[in-house]
Amino acid sequence: MPSWSRARAYAPLILLLPVLTALDRPVMIDDTLFLKAATQILRDPLRPYDFIVNWYGWPELFWDVFKNPPVEAYWLAAARLLGARTEIALHLAVLPFALLAVLGGVRLARRFVDDSAWATAVWVASPAFLVATATLMADVAALACSVWGLALWIEGTDRDSQRLRRLGALLAGMAVIVKYTAILGVAGVMLYSLLGRERGRRLDDLWVASLPAFGWGLLTLGTMERVHMVDALVVAGGGFTPNPGWFGHRPVATLTFVAGTGVAVALLAIASLRTRRDVPFVAGALVAGTIAALIAPSVWSPRAVASGARIMVGILSAAGALVLAQAAREATRDRDGRFLALWAALHVAYLCLWSWTVASRFVLPLLVPVALLLVRAVARERPVLARRVVVGAIIVSSLVGMAVLRADSFPGELYRRALPDIASQARAEGRRAYFVGAWGFQYYAERLGFERLDTRSPVRPGDLIVQPYYAANNRLPFTVANRVRQGADIPAPAPPFDLHTMNLNVGAGFHASAFGPLPYVRAHLPAEGIKVWLVTP
Repeated sequence: MPSWSRARAYAPLILLLPVLTALDRPVMIDDTLFLKAATQILRDPLRPYDFIVNWYGWPELFWDVFKNPPVEAYWLAAARLLGARTEIALHLAVLPFALLAVLGGVRLARRFVDDSAWATAVWVASPAFLVATATLMADVAALACSVWGLALWIEGTDRDSQRLRRLGALLAGMAVIVKYTAILGVAGVMLYSLLGRERGRRLDDLWVASLPAFGWGLLTLGTMERVHMVDALVVAGGGFTPNPGWFGHRPVATLTFVAGTGVAVALLAIASLRTRRDVPFVAGALVAGTIAALIAPSVWSPRAVASGARIMVGILSAAGALVLAQAAREATRDRDGRFLALWAALHVAYLCLWSWTVASRFVLPLLVPVALLLVRAVARERPVLARRVVVGAIIVSSLVGMAVLRADSFPGELYRRALPDIASQARAEGRRAYFVGAWGFQYYAERLGFERLDTRSPVRPGDLIVQPYYAANNRLPFTVANRVRQGADIPAPAPPFDLHTMNLNVGAGFHASAFGPLPYVRAHLPAEGIKVWLVTP
């Protein structure tokens, strides 16, 4: 590859610059759980989930709370062992996974499109990827392993190299013990060989993919007498125990999140429209958007789907439906199109039929094949303007991603700033301090010595209870709900551009669609707040 072409292939790395400005981002959402597992690993490396945690409001075994495999937590434990204690140090420790994901994406895209750098930049510039990269959760690390595994497997299959195939299978299998849903990447590896000209002949090397999960299973079986991967498959609200309204919840949220957290793919889907043959697809997308807008208030609370939010549900659902329809059309073009479309279909099926919720980070792996399919479509339908269209979509997506990344950090910044003052005042007044609420709020509260409140907590008059406005699991136990009076109310400013990413009151559910049908919502409200309650006699 000429030196200029090689340098251009690394261009998507530039899109990670906004993440460098967010290295001091507070601990957010499920980062807290990964850090808890890392702390336990430093105590007992062979029993990473054998301890008690109060996450939902009652003590239980961490094994039953945490539905992820351990690799990210081991990585964070190693970083802590080497001295990473601050938010900046921890985020720097996981940044290599983002770099690897981008480089793996370029290498994979090289097989399917003429300009692999721009095709990769389509999903790198997405709010889904930018925000996931700024967390301590396992999604980007799993994506890095998956795209590299698939890229190497494809090269090994095309070149008939057993070494590359086995290395690719090992990395795809490694992704599974980074995040269980990465098993869809192993299915993608299998799909490529099954759709190949030498149908299934190279699948005998796929056994290597089972080794990481087999080793993790043996460890948990030997130490806990259970297999964590099997237990994690049964998640409340997913598959076996669906949420009420799940038949509307997950399909609608999948459509809104594809468009809202992908952005560039939605713009490319629109740009690929050109002829009268596209009319049925546009009409179908509009019908899907209308249905989504009509049923949303019956699936989520009417408060979360006010008139403005309902309109956005319709618009983003229509855009998401158009993205999937245009991507599906590429399946009819050639063998590569069929592979990419079926790979994308695996992720759509998971999101709609199994996942307990839809989240931007769950949609992220779907954006990879969809981006490749739509870049192919634009290059074919608008060959003269293709580069400009793709670059324009990437710029818009990147700007939205930067805004969402900044807004998403605001709640955690309040926790980090306000809780130390509350703790200091409680110590000065000789009061015990409790808290309710999970996510990053729990991380900062526990770090300051606050105790998680539950029905068995021996609260007494004069004790303090701190409660976030929006964080999950923030209800006061019934044993104290009628024994408190409000002592203080500390609201945060409105987030940048009034963008809310996790707010049950306005239907924003960037990290969990259980909070709302939209990944982000504009509303002039505090980004978050903390109420301080005083226990009365």
